[in-house]
Parts: sequence; C-alpha cells; structure tokens
Amino acid sequence: MRKTVWISFIVSLVLINGFAWLMQLFTGFSIPMILRLVMVLGITIGTIVFAGAFALVNKFEEETPLTGHVNDSLQKDLTVQSDSEDEESNAASK
Repeated sequence: MRKTVWISFIVSLVLINGFAWLMQLFTGFSIPMILRLVMVLGITIGTIVFAGAFALVNKFEEETPLTGHVNDSLQKDLTVQSDSEDEESNAASK
C-alpha cells in the first residue's frame, strides 16, 4: 500500500504542476501554489482511502471459517424448537 500511495503522490504532483504550467502558458491564468498543494494532497488522501478499502476487501476474501463449516444465521435452527412450536405441533397432531 505504501508503494501505491507514493506512486499516486508523485504522479499527482507531476500532473497537477504540469497542467498548471500548461494552463499558464496558453491562457495566462496562474493556479496558486497552495491550490496545487491542496489538489495533490486531496488526490493522495483519496488514493489512501481507496487502497485501504481494496486491501481490506482482499483480506476478507482470504478468511476462512475456523470450524470448517458455516452456519446460516438467517434461517431458523431446525434442531432447536421452542415451547410454543412444540405446543402447536402437538395440537395439530391431535
């Protein structure tokens, strides 16, 4: 992740300053250095966020359950019946 952040920092630094230089050359409008710095740091922080999220997603995909099987917690557990279900099944069978 460090390489990704450093690469994006250097690329954004070069591209933003190159764009500002070309803009000043052709239009005569100059982008202040503080605005350039804000754009470079914004791109770098965005890269940190996305690279971190990408690393977390990849880490989650590698995880395996410890027990070797997965229980689905969204369905009812068929092995355990509550007292009301027992009474309902007894009443239905009579």
